[in-house]
Amino acid sequence: MSPASPVGSARPASGDFDFTGKVAVVTGGASGIGYAIAHALRAEGVAVVIADVERSSLERAAAELGATGVVTDVTSRADIEALAAEVIRQHGRIDILVNNAGVAKVVPFDELSLDDFAWIIGVNLWGVINGTKIFLPLMEETSEDGYILNTASIAGLVAGPGLAAYATSKYGVVAFTEAVSQELAQRGARVSVGVLMPAMVRTRIASSARNRPGVDPASVPEHDIPAGVHVLEAEDVAAIAVEAIGRRDLYVLTHPETREGVRRRHARIDAAFDAIVGSAPAE
Repeated sequence: MSPASPVGSARPASGDFDFTGKVAVVTGGASGIGYAIAHALRAEGVAVVIADVERSSLERAAAELGATGVVTDVTSRADIEALAAEVIRQHGRIDILVNNAGVAKVVPFDELSLDDFAWIIGVNLWGVINGTKIFLPLMEETSEDGYILNTASIAGLVAGPGLAAYATSKYGVVAFTEAVSQELAQRGARVSVGVLMPAMVRTRIASSARNRPGVDPASVPEHDIPAGVHVLEAEDVAAIAVEAIGRRDLYVLTHPETREGVRRRHARIDAAFDAIVGSAPAE
């Protein structure tokens, strides 16, 4: 790779993120939240490269967006390296990375196989790690003001039945983002990071097994959204995400009603600390 000349080392001044002339990469960009974020970034004048494992959807999405599409399996370091090389070849820089590719299987733990765990954690968590590991150094070399958005889920803050594998992966994304954010701040980096944590969004993630290796896509049914659940459109989530990029937010939340569940979880943790007050051995 031959990135553009290194830029200065000073962290950008506070204020809104300037999208002018920026270059973005969005994984899982052929549909759902990824496509909607790519569309919203294009509306801001950002040059966008979308990556996805589903070739036919990727080609269609790239044509609709006027963007470059690169077939990419985010679990493959070689694929991510090839994606990065293509972005630098075309644009000479990378300013925004959206690690969005994700899969799900919502069933009780005793119905999950070890292969299910490997697949879900491989895409949802290792996809974020791979993307950040490979793109972050390039962003620090080529961007005056960079931002990485990692897509987790409200299940990265509050787990529930049927989410043993999915929540494990998403808790990991939240923790990873928090740790990297602190490290970047400590060294005054020109790149900041955030984590997107939506609840129910109208996407095809429930049928994501259509892209699982060895699975016939025709055998994977579409899943209906349960009645009474607050569902956001992907475009609404994308609008929230792009506004959050503009503020360089660390936490990006989309469903206000999920706040009470987070509060209840934190209250239980706080109560557990209260339970040991006075019982800890004297130092």
